[in-house]
Amino acid sequence: MASNAIKRQRKRRRVDTDGDPEFQVAPMVDVLLVLMLFFMAITSTEVLKKDPNLQLADAKNAKKPENHKHELTVNISWNGIDNSVGEISMNGKTYPSATDPGLIGALSAERARDPAAYVLIRADKNTEYSNISDLMSSCASAGISTVTFAVLIGGGNNSAAAPASAAN
Repeated sequence: MASNAIKRQRKRRRVDTDGDPEFQVAPMVDVLLVLMLFFMAITSTEVLKKDPNLQLADAKNAKKPENHKHELTVNISWNGIDNSVGEISMNGKTYPSATDPGLIGALSAERARDPAAYVLIRADKNTEYSNISDLMSSCASAGISTVTFAVLIGGGNNSAAAPASAAN
């Protein structure tokens, strides 16, 4: 009798080893698609902040930025032939000058939304200093006291250098 009971217990403990467990592809594809959409959304938001036509200044001793969390990117493009005023853009909106009340209002609104906000100025390397000075005055009027400048690290080769920011 004892031998029959042992045989029954062994039968119950057996696991079906006929086939290997199947790898579920559909959940993995779902996860990968969600991750891909997430990174595409973040990348497109960052790309919209940057004007690819700007020729940034070179700086040999610039430091790479550490934190972009509170950054407000303001682009100043320059066309010295057609005009003597830089074109200012922030968050996809263009302003006629650095002292435009709309720009100051937008900076103030961003400052109210995020008290730790700072401005990253991406100016074309041929931009006149008066435009940058006006933009810095507008930042001060909006209550933003920290301003940094985007430059290229490498000192001389504008196309091969990596972007960075120099704090001031």
